[in-house]
Amino acid sequence: MKTTSTKKLAALFSLAILGFYGMVIACADMDWGYDYDSSFTPEVYVDASYAPLFFAPRDVFYDIVFEDKYTTRFNDALVADWVTYLKGSPLTDVQISTLLLNDAKTTGINDAYNALQKKQTLPASLAAAGSHEKAKSFVEFLYHAKVIEAASTTSIDSWNYEEHKSNPANAVTTAQMEKLFTQTTDPFLKNRYWFQAMKGYFYGLDKQKVVAFFDKTKASVPRNTLYYRGLSYVAGAYYSRKDYATSNYLYSVVFDQCPALRTVTAYNFHPQEQKDFDASLALAKTPGEKAALWALLGYYADEKTAIKEIYKLNPASPHLDFLLTRLVNKAEVKLNETAFTSAADYRRMLKERSDKDALQLVTTVANEGKTAKPYLWQLAAGYLNVLADNHAVATIFFDKADKASPKTDLARQQLQLLKLINTLSGIDRLDANTETAIFPDLIWLYNMLPKGQQSAFRYHHAAEWSRRYISSLYQNQQNPVMAELFNRQDKFYQTPANLETMKAFLQKPGKSSWEQLAMGLYPITLSDVFEYQAVTSAYAGKMDAAIAFMEQSPNGKDTELLGNPFNGKIKDCHDCDHEATQKVKYTKLTFLKKLKEMLTFIEIKQDVYNNSLLVANAYYNMTYFGNARVFYYGAIMDQYGNYIAPAYQSQLLSCAPARQYYQKAFDAATTPEQKAKCQYMLAKCDRNDFYTNRYHAKPDFYGDTDVDFKAWDGFKKLKGEYASTSYYKEVIKECGYFRKYLGME
Repeated sequence: MKTTSTKKLAALFSLAILGFYGMVIACADMDWGYDYDSSFTPEVYVDASYAPLFFAPRDVFYDIVFEDKYTTRFNDALVADWVTYLKGSPLTDVQISTLLLNDAKTTGINDAYNALQKKQTLPASLAAAGSHEKAKSFVEFLYHAKVIEAASTTSIDSWNYEEHKSNPANAVTTAQMEKLFTQTTDPFLKNRYWFQAMKGYFYGLDKQKVVAFFDKTKASVPRNTLYYRGLSYVAGAYYSRKDYATSNYLYSVVFDQCPALRTVTAYNFHPQEQKDFDASLALAKTPGEKAALWALLGYYADEKTAIKEIYKLNPASPHLDFLLTRLVNKAEVKLNETAFTSAADYRRMLKERSDKDALQLVTTVANEGKTAKPYLWQLAAGYLNVLADNHAVATIFFDKADKASPKTDLARQQLQLLKLINTLSGIDRLDANTETAIFPDLIWLYNMLPKGQQSAFRYHHAAEWSRRYISSLYQNQQNPVMAELFNRQDKFYQTPANLETMKAFLQKPGKSSWEQLAMGLYPITLSDVFEYQAVTSAYAGKMDAAIAFMEQSPNGKDTELLGNPFNGKIKDCHDCDHEATQKVKYTKLTFLKKLKEMLTFIEIKQDVYNNSLLVANAYYNMTYFGNARVFYYGAIMDQYGNYIAPAYQSQLLSCAPARQYYQKAFDAATTPEQKAKCQYMLAKCDRNDFYTNRYHAKPDFYGDTDVDFKAWDGFKKLKGEYASTSYYKEVIKECGYFRKYLGME
C-alpha cells in the first residue's frame, strides 16, 4: 500500500503545529475571518462535528483556534442526563446543575453523604433528597466523583497524558468506584461509576491500570459517549508507555465513533514514524477503522492520499467530505495569495499553480457519483476547474450540483458565488453585454450581502477579488477611471490627467446603473478630490488655487484644525497646542484665507517681521512636525501615521517654505529678541531636515537612532550673538537639546 511518505512522521506533525502557531503569532493583530482567504464554505455541506478540522491557515483549529473545552464540552449533556434520571425527585434542575458543576458545593455534598451514612437528617439545602432513593444515589455519586475530579489540574476531561499531576487520584476512592460499578444494578449509575473508575485509574499514580480495568469491563459497557471518553484514557495510557501504534489506533476509533471528541482525538493523534502508522493500520479491524486512521493522517499530512485510500475502503464515508473541503480550501488559498495585473496574467497563474492532482482526483470522484453527497463533490470539482481555468467544465459540474444540492440559503448562496467567480474569471474584456450579464450578481455580492459582518458564508474574498479582476480588465482597456473605481490605487491622483478625468466623471450627470454600482464601491468623493487639490496647491505655494479648490470641498470648509497654526513655540508639543485656549478656531479654508492675507501684507511690505514670522509658523505647522497635521489629513493623501509615503515627503516633511519666511522675519527684525527667536526657529528647521534625511526618508524608519541632534547653525548663533536676551534664557529652560549643546546636561 502506498502511504504518504517513508520519512518520519514526527517531523511532519511538528512542522504542522509550528506552522499553525507561527500563523497565529504572525496574524495575532488581524481581525480577519476565514472568508478573507477563501470563497468555499465547508459549513454548507459538512457535519458540524468536523468543523474544528476544517482548513484554518492562521489557527490551530478552525473557528475555535485552540482546543480549550476540556472542562465544558460535556456539561450540557451531563446535566441533561442527570435531570432525566432524577425526574420526579425533589431536586430542581437548577440544583442538579449546580451540584454537578459548582465545586463550591463540595462541602455541602460531603455533609449530606456523611448524614446518609449515619442515617441522619441531611443538611437543609438537601434535606428533601433524603426521602428519595435516586436523589440519595446522586448524592453518593457526587461524593466520590468530586474526589476523582479534583485529581485533574487542568480539567476533568483532559487526556494530556504528558501533564504532570500534583495530586493523583485517590486510590481508595477509585477502588470504591470500581466496587460500586460491580455492585450497582441500576444501568445509569453503573455506567457512570465505570467511567469514574476509568478516570480515577488514568489520573492515579499508575495510569496503566486503566488499561487492565478497561479490558476487564469493556464487554459489559454500552457504546455511548462515556465509553469513548474512557477509551480515550486508554489511548493516553498507551501513549505514555510509547506504544504509539495502539494509542493512535484507539484515538482513531474514538474519532470515528464519537463526534464530540473529534477535536481532542485529532490533537492527540501523532504517529512518530511511518512504522507507527502502518502498525496502527494493521490493528484496524474494519474498513471503517482504517478509514478513520486515514482521515486523521489526511488532516495532518496529505488529504489527497487519504481521500484515495478512504474512497477505496468506503466511498460513502463521511470522513471524505471534511477532507475534500480542506483540499479545496488549501488549493484556493494558495492561488489567492498571488497578485495579478491582468486577466491574462491571472489565467497564466491559474494554469501554472493549480493543483492538477487534486483536480483530477476530485473530478474523477465527482463523475463516479459514489459518495454520500455527490453534489458536494460536483460543486468542488466545478470550483477546482474554475481555479484551473476550465470554465466550460466548471459550468457542467455546477449545473449538476444545482439539481441535488440542499435547498438552504447557505447552499444557494455558495452555488451562486462560485458560478459568479466562474463567469467573471472567464471574461477577458468588458463591454455593455458582459456588464449587463454580471450586474445582478455583483449587486447581490456588493450590496445585498451583509457588510462588515463575519458569518459562515465566505464571500469577502470574492468581493475583493472580483473588484481587482474587473479593475485589471478596465486597466488593459485603457479606462483608468473605471479601473480606479473598482480598485482604489494610492498613486492614482498623483497623475494630474487621472485626477481631472476622475473629477469630470464624478460630476457627470445621468450615470448608468453600472457606473452607479462602481461609484457605490468607491471610497473617494468629489469633495475629497477638491480637498486634495487644495492641499497640494497650498504646499506648492499656489494660495489662490488652494482657496478656490477648498471652497468647493465641504470637507475643507468644515474641518477644524486642532491647534492654532500661526503659533510658534520653543518646544513642539501638539497635545499642548491642541488643548490651549484658542480665540480663533481655524478651518482648513479659513486658515488658507488668513495665510493668503499675511502673504499679501508681506508683498506690500506691511509689518514684514510679524507677518513673515506668522507665515513661517503656518508653513512649519503644516508639516508633519507641526501642530496642524489635520490640514493634510484626507482620504486621498491618506497620511495619518508616523510614516510618510515617499510621494508626499517633499511636501509634508520639508521645512523649506518655513525656513524661507523665518529668514525673511530675521532680515526684517529690529531687536535682538526678535532675531534670537528667528535663529532658534531656523535651528528647528535644520533639526527637522536632519530627522527627515536620517530617519523618515529611510525604509527602516525606526532603525538607526544613535544620534538625535547636532550643533545646528541656529544654536551657534543663538549662543554666540544672543546670549543676553530673555528668549535665550527661555530656550535654555525649555529645550533639552540646547542645554545638551551648551554642556548643561
